[in-house]
Amino acid sequence: MKLNDLLGHILQRVDLMPEGSNVFTADEVAGWPEGALDFFVDHRLLSPTTPDNSLECDGCEERCFMTVCIPPPDAPITRRPFIICNQRDDIGRVIVALDRLKRWEVDLGRLAGVLSDLLGIDQTPHELICHRLWDLGKVDLESGMPEVFLARGLDWTDAEETLGNDLGVKEAVAPLVFTPDRTSRRFLPHASIFSVTRMLRVQKGRLVLDRDGIARAMAEKAKREVLTGNVFRKAGQFWTISYEGKTFSLQDSRGLQYLAFLLASPGEEFHAQRIQSEVEGKFPLPGYSEATKMSEQNLVEDGLKVSSLGDAGPLLDRQAIREYRNTLQELGEEREEALDFNDFARAEALEDKIEAIKKELISGVGSRGRIRKGSDPNEKARKAISKAINRTFEHIKTNDLNLWGHLQNALSLGTFPSYKPHPLVIWTN
Repeated sequence: MKLNDLLGHILQRVDLMPEGSNVFTADEVAGWPEGALDFFVDHRLLSPTTPDNSLECDGCEERCFMTVCIPPPDAPITRRPFIICNQRDDIGRVIVALDRLKRWEVDLGRLAGVLSDLLGIDQTPHELICHRLWDLGKVDLESGMPEVFLARGLDWTDAEETLGNDLGVKEAVAPLVFTPDRTSRRFLPHASIFSVTRMLRVQKGRLVLDRDGIARAMAEKAKREVLTGNVFRKAGQFWTISYEGKTFSLQDSRGLQYLAFLLASPGEEFHAQRIQSEVEGKFPLPGYSEATKMSEQNLVEDGLKVSSLGDAGPLLDRQAIREYRNTLQELGEEREEALDFNDFARAEALEDKIEAIKKELISGVGSRGRIRKGSDPNEKARKAISKAINRTFEHIKTNDLNLWGHLQNALSLGTFPSYKPHPLVIWTN
């Protein structure tokens, strides 16, 4: 058996099952080529662990798997470990060589360190989930600087719940995830996933990571995303965005949702309230009417001026304010009268009415006696969309300056937001 075959065997065992699969016994490694165990120990893939407490008994041809008895140091007969044979009366105790109790385990924390060193990451790996997930840091590749993780058990039944909800992986933009052997993309669609079994090899007495193969695979993945043109697609909690051959991912946000709505209909204008209601799924919105479905050009052609209302008028008119104040005075007098007659229940009820009216007055009148004005729902929708998209622009600018410049030129954010690229750009969702 060659070292590369053993390396694959070790990594496959790690991903096989949650418990016990990462431990190798002395009986197992006895069949390995000379020097193989020392190689994997020296390269930090295996490390000594606790002695074994059960072995295959070699006292007879039955080869039963038996518990090993460890005598105390002051035992009068023997201090050597032994197995008591329960199959034949003529055997009794079977002495066990101490070397057969030795075991070695795959230390995944050390494997994370090996990968980090081979990738040239100047950072100590950080264990995010015990024995399951490690953050190695960022690696500098031609396609960008993805966050790198080592994850164990991507195909286990609890993988999505345990690994998929980790904020480190969820919030990383287009992360690079290594798994010891088995790969699965069912809950990490935004990640590039590589099997260490395939990418890590033994060459000329040392471990070598196929960085070129990783770079090629990531480049091919990016090409596949743009085969159908420019992409603005949501999968789970992430958006895959491809523009003119460059691909990146962003975590879902309201700004991305507004952008997707506009990119899906290039050249068209939509009222801000319509965009907000359709994206957020809230029908109907206050002030939403057939007029909001008309484009700015439609309104101009009909002889109507398009402008912000600024506000929706006063919350309370002056007549209402005078009536409220007169009522307050009357209620105050009634309350004093109730207190004079020790009618505390009536006084308390009147006090509640007084407080309710005061709240109405406070909402309608400012601190200097000025009448407050209600906010215009059109203006609120315009501001909400503009703020959300502008926040998203900052994330896009960080990942793709070319796309950021294109959107700055092609998007119009106002009462009637629109996406009008020239020449025409079609997006695949």
